[in-house]
Amino acid sequence: MDTEHLMLTLCEFLDLSKNAPLKDVLFDAFKQAITLGRIPAGTAINEKQLAQSLHISRTPIRAALDQLATDRLVDRKPGSGVTVRGISKHDADEVYEIRVVLEILATAKAARNMNEDDFEDLRRLLEEGQRLNAANDVEGVVHNWDEFNQFIFKKADSPRLQSIIEPLQAYTRYFRNVSARPEVRRNEAMQEHWGIYLAMRFGPEKKIEQVVRTHLKNSYGVVNEEMMDCGIR
Repeated sequence: MDTEHLMLTLCEFLDLSKNAPLKDVLFDAFKQAITLGRIPAGTAINEKQLAQSLHISRTPIRAALDQLATDRLVDRKPGSGVTVRGISKHDADEVYEIRVVLEILATAKAARNMNEDDFEDLRRLLEEGQRLNAANDVEGVVHNWDEFNQFIFKKADSPRLQSIIEPLQAYTRYFRNVSARPEVRRNEAMQEHWGIYLAMRFGPEKKIEQVVRTHLKNSYGVVNEEMMDCGIR
């Protein structure tokens, strides 16, 4: 990927409406693009050329790349510049293990907090997901799954829990994007979401843990196969 294509890809993820320093906005854009595979592993990043293409200083780009190196998404080596690592199998395994714990906790807390109107809103969200899936709108389905997840975390009403899960969202979107591609898995995941809804609405909490754990395990199974097929270790 040359610098021009890198710049155009990065711009798709840049959210300049955020009230945040440019280095943080760039970091978020890089992280999403890399974990979603839009900037593939092995891509070389030239700070000077990218700064010229974006018409900005090299300073915020350098700061964003330093943070990406800390997160092990890029390698920075003296004399050879910056190269994209992408997401490793170890990274994915670790994020999956953390997600299981956090999402079970969030879903149980949300179920305790939700009223009948909330459950009706969640049901309508699931019905919209079914409509999008029937229309084979994969991008729409992924967005619907994002909304489903965000709805549950919002209803969990736990700012600390939200602050812990937020840095993992780019990885989570990568997992959803991959697992939503096969039609068979999309259909299964929709049914699993309905199972989560029913467990939340009617309990018991042990059932919530069971269905959430099964859903994440099945989704990650697809991701794991994809990573192996791509030679990601």
